[in-house]
Amino acid sequence: MMRNLVIFSHPHLAMSQTHRVLIDAIAELAQVKIHHLEAMYPDACIDVLAEQQACQKAERIVWQFPLYWHSCPAMLKRWQDEVFAPGWAFGAKEALAGKSLQLVVSTASRGAVYDGASTISTEALWYPMRLTAEALGLVWHVPLVLHDVEHLPQSPFDADHQTAIEAFALQYKTLLSSTS
Repeated sequence: MMRNLVIFSHPHLAMSQTHRVLIDAIAELAQVKIHHLEAMYPDACIDVLAEQQACQKAERIVWQFPLYWHSCPAMLKRWQDEVFAPGWAFGAKEALAGKSLQLVVSTASRGAVYDGASTISTEALWYPMRLTAEALGLVWHVPLVLHDVEHLPQSPFDADHQTAIEAFALQYKTLLSSTS
């Protein structure tokens, strides 16, 4: 059985300093399989059976993505819509029940935009995904979130941002290495 299945969605990975560091940090871990959706399915035709089989082999499913307009990228949403089929993920069969779901997310906004400086809390952003997890019997875990990162190749990160990304990558790597 595979320990961690990382369903990674980023339509512009080549331009993302943050997610390249994160993926590089976990790529060599034993018991981690990474599915970069845009790379695997450039034509957007998802191999649903293969994705369902990978999910069934995993103990923990991780959705890693940059926050796009308060949601996940379109390819991850498409993956959810197609892979979580009735009769497999819910209904007659609940193939994912009891497995863990972990979100690993970056935002371009400061955390204060969601927590305190706005009427919207960071937790509210995850509500639809949490409902999905609960409907499928997945065990929801508090998302691991890195705020205040840009995704622009023409503006390299300063030392503080780079240090924050590397610290976050270490936290992510530790999470995937843990047995809980």
